Amino acid sequence: MNIRLSILLVSVLLLFGGTFLVVRLTASSDRDPDEPWLYRMSEDTMSHIEITHGGKTVNYDKKPGSIRWVIQGDPDDPDDPDIPVFLDKWSGTPLLLSGPRVNRALADTIEDPAAYGLDPPLSVIKVTDRDGQSFEFHMGITTPDENNQYARLAGHPQLFSVPEIWGRVINRLATEPPYLRLFQVEVDELVYIEVTDKEETVAYGQKNDRLWYIVDDNSELPTDPDRWGDTPTFLSGPRVSQILLDELENPAQYGLEPPETSVRLGFRAGAETHFYLGSLTPDGEHRYARVVDEPELYAMPLARAKLIEDLVANPPYATEQATPGPG
Repeated sequence: MNIRLSILLVSVLLLFGGTFLVVRLTASSDRDPDEPWLYRMSEDTMSHIEITHGGKTVNYDKKPGSIRWVIQGDPDDPDDPDIPVFLDKWSGTPLLLSGPRVNRALADTIEDPAAYGLDPPLSVIKVTDRDGQSFEFHMGITTPDENNQYARLAGHPQLFSVPEIWGRVINRLATEPPYLRLFQVEVDELVYIEVTDKEETVAYGQKNDRLWYIVDDNSELPTDPDRWGDTPTFLSGPRVSQILLDELENPAQYGLEPPETSVRLGFRAGAETHFYLGSLTPDGEHRYARVVDEPELYAMPLARAKLIEDLVANPPYATEQATPGPG
């Protein structure tokens, strides 16, 4: 396997498989022992992370006395609450930011920060521990070899560089926050969707032409691309807003046994994922949700649950094939 392909595969794993491999790369034992740390902070005491990149700022908090991290909402907007992070995407992030390993200082003093993309910086990252100690560092443009990015610790004069792939993963915390989801699968692997609601079932399948069809025992009718939209993307990682219980003991209490709405997803390799929607939560703004054979109880906002219900109540038939939906 050539080096270019190896780098590509590692990059894909890093970007889509979580952050653990980045830790391995940046903490590998074969690194030069003289390489400095940008700063050091215990991941166990870290309590707040703020990332600004691409015109977006996202704040992450670890609640006092908890091990869970949340994506901070607007404290003045009740419609923008804190949302727990999706652990499959978040896992390893505090460790990544607890002590970034950098190359040797490229310069003891930065004469022209703008030349390195550091004035203004392309990325600003601030981490704070529970005692209020903070570190802020900035990332700029890539180095000429494109393998690293220029970086500096706020309040210090030295110019450093950090691995570009590491910086890319950190920047994604601003551009693609890891919002809580029931699960996450690769959308390109999804080939079958079956939704049952109010005792009616509608199934959708993807054919070799990569188009989606509404299917039953007797026909395959094309979907309207405009109405179908990003449905596969939505269902490959359904977003939820809360974890209500870590161990669900009585599914029937929440309208989940039997479920009020059932979704079955099929994938190219033959695997399947099932999830259920139940009754309304007491606030009237969510529906209970669970993944089959998983212990947690979640709350899904009504607007997202409605998108799933509509796949049965109002199937997106193409105009020339328009047919009243079941129910």
